[in-house]
Amino acid sequence: MLEIFFLKLKNTLINNSRIFIVVLGIAVILSSSWAYEAYTQDVYEEQEELISSYTQHGKYTYTAPVTEKNPLYSKGSRLEMGKPMYFFAASPTLEVSLAYNLNATDSAFLRVECETVVVATSEENSGGSQEIIWKKEFPVEEMGYANIGNKDVLIHDFSVNVSEIRSKVIGIQDQLKYSSDTTIEIVTHVNYKGEINGEEINNTTDFALPLVINPAYYKMPEKLEFNENNYTYEKIIVKKEPSVSSIKLPLSLFLLSTILVGALIPCTKMNNVDPELIRRLKKEEKYSSVKEFVSKGKVPDNWSSLIQVEIYSLHDLVDAAVDMNERVVNDIESGVYFIIHDNILYVFLDVPSKESEDEN
Repeated sequence: MLEIFFLKLKNTLINNSRIFIVVLGIAVILSSSWAYEAYTQDVYEEQEELISSYTQHGKYTYTAPVTEKNPLYSKGSRLEMGKPMYFFAASPTLEVSLAYNLNATDSAFLRVECETVVVATSEENSGGSQEIIWKKEFPVEEMGYANIGNKDVLIHDFSVNVSEIRSKVIGIQDQLKYSSDTTIEIVTHVNYKGEINGEEINNTTDFALPLVINPAYYKMPEKLEFNENNYTYEKIIVKKEPSVSSIKLPLSLFLLSTILVGALIPCTKMNNVDPELIRRLKKEEKYSSVKEFVSKGKVPDNWSSLIQVEIYSLHDLVDAAVDMNERVVNDIESGVYFIIHDNILYVFLDVPSKESEDEN
């Protein structure tokens, strides 16, 4: 079947090769023109360009003065940072310092105001998320201000009576008759207003320091340093550099058309496959299921004196031969299949139809 298909395809290519070459030649010209146009055409895109940036830096330091008599520390001494816990019985008060500075890419002239509060928040798990039940702020340090420039450091000092904060939180829980986990944070609001990198700025940044408070002691977090980056972008239109990816389709079409033209040129000098060969191959394929019942031979000279019975298909003739215990004989020159039984000639004339000839 494949052999016949390829032979027919070969004849089609040979008969129409010049037409195909002309069509593909036009495709070569159009695709090359398309590729050139796509590669040389100016293409623009929108991009974001960083025009200014600044970084705010905040770092907490603290000490816990020993103000109460206790069996561990001398009264009047100071407990430095890094201890696993601080006992209310020895150091109920925490002295904290926040060092704040702003680093701009160009310049900064700011009025900075700092205000510190302790924020107690009671939350409860609801549907897989935390829901705030109540929230309370306790003022610690009133707002103070200073003028700073680029990279100048502002020191903001304050003290927190942690024992007093704990008592206030317990008092709220007792009055509400509702006890739940409560988180406590020291939050410093840094309000800065002025000019950064030539632009007017008025903004606020919060630096939060969480506390872990237990009945007998409190803990300070390990992370005491914070950075916040601020970027200002401007949208600009830029010209894109030519890219091979922009001509993938026309270039592929150009290469494919060129290859096909090169493959078709030899077809213009080839001869067609003999239609008789194709017809014979089709015939062999058609009768392949009964070929074991057919022998090659020649119609006898006295065939006209025999009684003739015409059979309309080779398969019917083979069935008759099997019933009569005879073999089918094929006269290749005349295309006749026949059997002779009791002086009767059973014949099938394998004459190709007009449609079959046209198909070949």
